[in-house]
Amino acid sequence: GRVFVTDRLAEPQQVERIHCFEAHTGKPIWSQSYDCNYEIHYTAGPRAAVTVDQGRAYNLGAMGHLHCYDAATGKLLWGRDLNSEYKIRMPVWGIAAAPLVFSDLVIVMIGGTDGACMVASDKKSGGERWKALDDQASYSAPQILQQAGQPVLVCWTAGGLAGLDPTSGRVYWQLPFIDRDTSMNIAMPVRHKDRLFLTAFYGGCDMIHLPSDQLEAS
Repeated sequence: GRVFVTDRLAEPQQVERIHCFEAHTGKPIWSQSYDCNYEIHYTAGPRAAVTVDQGRAYNLGAMGHLHCYDAATGKLLWGRDLNSEYKIRMPVWGIAAAPLVFSDLVIVMIGGTDGACMVASDKKSGGERWKALDDQASYSAPQILQQAGQPVLVCWTAGGLAGLDPTSGRVYWQLPFIDRDTSMNIAMPVRHKDRLFLTAFYGGCDMIHLPSDQLEAS
């Protein structure tokens, strides 16, 4: 019964905001804001959708601020400046992929240095649980797929497609896919049976084979 919306103000200072509204009436319930100076193109506000799980709202801003709020009251439960922590190689258009909740983790694609393209945090405390991949970030949201009877975290980064163990970040498989003129991997890959379809802004498309009995891809 609630709608979560994000936006940005440039004056009198640059801030990103998250708002919660009553779904049927549009009545404001709560709002929160935090300082955020943009150093990216297209300064119209946060790109990633808010992810809500078990009474918590997870918001990932365009410059890499990750916040967890009480979804009912708007109380800030924890927050992290991932750009400062992981020295993000910032995409031209900013961080755009929505946070993904799996089990007791919240997983984000940020393109940090030193093997921190993907970062998983404890969803209750915000503490780091694992980091993985040396790739730069794309704009495509990560997702969980079932393969060989196991959950696989599928990440389409700026450099390619990877399947990870969502509990540890261990790489099961990895395939290159580099967009020709710029990193514009945006749409989430779409699965149909043992096929996974990818389509990029400049780089065309690929059809990936995901065996149902092995943790592999080709």
